[in-house]
Amino acid sequence: MKFILQLSLIFLASGNPVSLLANDTAVHFEYYQRVIFLHVQVNNSDSLLFLFDTGANASAIDAKTADKLKLPRLRVDTVEGSAGNLQVQMVNVSSVKAGNSTVKNLVFTKQDLSFSLAPPGKHIDGILGTDFLRHFVITLDFKKQQISFSEHADNDSESIPFEMDNGIPRIKATINNTFHTFLRYDSGSSLFATDSTYINVTTDDWIAIRQKDTTLKPSRYFRGVGTGGELKLAVVSIKSFSFNGHQIQNAFIIVQPKLGYFARPDAVGFLGNNLLEKYDKVVVDFPANIIYLLRRP
Repeated sequence: MKFILQLSLIFLASGNPVSLLANDTAVHFEYYQRVIFLHVQVNNSDSLLFLFDTGANASAIDAKTADKLKLPRLRVDTVEGSAGNLQVQMVNVSSVKAGNSTVKNLVFTKQDLSFSLAPPGKHIDGILGTDFLRHFVITLDFKKQQISFSEHADNDSESIPFEMDNGIPRIKATINNTFHTFLRYDSGSSLFATDSTYINVTTDDWIAIRQKDTTLKPSRYFRGVGTGGELKLAVVSIKSFSFNGHQIQNAFIIVQPKLGYFARPDAVGFLGNNLLEKYDKVVVDFPANIIYLLRRP
């Protein structure tokens, strides 16, 4: 069974001033291998296909697309991913528009994205990270496959508070009712179609979980691809996983090896759309640091 991990953890910061214009008009997204692809405009360009990635704190653009748009080069910097580090060129972007919402004055990483996951027969032009997303209240309608960006939330559904960890949202979580940790929300992590729920943990977390239940052991392994290279990932069945009162029985953990970001002493695991798609709608309110969940009827 093939598992592709599209995790782009990018620890960079732009010193440029940012301005925005938000309009909550819903636009269609493509949903392939549990990740979201939407069309955006960069500097008033034609429509470009981008990956929606809350696991990247800086957006990225494909090298060929950047050259076609003649984006000004700034400097060389380092991308820290799930499988290693990369040296990348930084480019200046005057404006990015998704739907009818725009953010101005951003700095993108320029990368070769030709081998990145994309819908069949297509390629992605870029990755839309939280340098753009953090300005908005984002509504994801998994049933209708629509996304919208607005400035304010009007929601009284079940809520989950989150905090920002190097520009990436993370929530408190408990595994097997005994081990407490944090998990980032990484919408750029892909997975095959399944009714089961998978979450990802660090190697240190896996060691601590196994110390509390020595009967746990890997049942199989997935092959993953992340920023920096290829990975072999142990998969372990757990009894339960819970967050803010929500409990999911018979889930699975995927263990991330100590490479790239996951070699850091402050690294934490993550969850993806494989969990959130179990709800008809999810609202990620970045300004208020709250995720709202609407249960299926």
